[in-house]
Amino acid sequence: MDDASTSRTGSPLSETRAVTARMDDGAEIVIRRWGGPATERVVMSHGNGLAIDAFVRFGAALDRRFEIVAFDMRNHGRNPWRPVKGANWIRFIHDFSRILRAIDSAFGIKPTHGAFHSLSSAICLLHQGANAYPWQSLTLFEPPISPAKHSPLRETFLNHHMKLSQRAAKRRDIFETPDDLARSMRRSSLFGLVPSGDIDRLARATLRQRKNGQWQLCCPPEFEAETFLIDGVEDLRPGLQRIDCPLKVVVGDHGIHYASILVDVGRELGREFGFDVVELKKVTHFMQFEAPQVCADLIGS
Repeated sequence: MDDASTSRTGSPLSETRAVTARMDDGAEIVIRRWGGPATERVVMSHGNGLAIDAFVRFGAALDRRFEIVAFDMRNHGRNPWRPVKGANWIRFIHDFSRILRAIDSAFGIKPTHGAFHSLSSAICLLHQGANAYPWQSLTLFEPPISPAKHSPLRETFLNHHMKLSQRAAKRRDIFETPDDLARSMRRSSLFGLVPSGDIDRLARATLRQRKNGQWQLCCPPEFEAETFLIDGVEDLRPGLQRIDCPLKVVVGDHGIHYASILVDVGRELGREFGFDVVELKKVTHFMQFEAPQVCADLIGS
């Protein structure tokens, strides 16, 4: 682990406690605390196909001020596979309530900030519009919320996610070692600004070892592909008008972004719902890897 992933004590940021929350359909979500307790907490999760253990440098930057509680979304990272009945996004939102209750029960109720990336940021946003949680603040990194039906951005956004879904469905599932996946990531322009150490962590966190010694994606390609289609949440979008906690939508640099539609969507969320929009320079969708301290400084500010 590199120096940038050290905790407030100067040692590597590590998991100090883990609990398992059971969802109402029997699925299990592993919730863990990184580092020690603090007066205020940050809860964090990740985007589609990723895993939260890869975000440790971002966590270390936050650990200097907060208690860090992290979890993987259903069927990602360290969570066991569980089939989903119905739309994936509706299931994620339903899980979210139970996860937050489990965090408060296991680690105690205290002032809590949310710092969510991509898929989890959109789920948090939709959940908050329907089931308000007493967040001190929310910082949401490029939430992929579908534009309204009348929006000129809608077709581009939906086409972008359809292409992501098609690519995910064809994704290689089995690897001999995590290094094989890391090498594949390094060949992709999507990870061009992500430091090598983070790519290694991401490869390891998104794989689990099989009994035969090979490594398999924790999030099956077909599940990732289905999730990219963002199904079942159209009626929840108007609820965003009811959100009244301090909230920032953080977007990357439109000029260098490989998916600038996400920047456009973030700007539109600000115009439509009055959210603060922060545009960071020289970063893309993976900004928490590319500029972890800059991103961490936005939390609770």
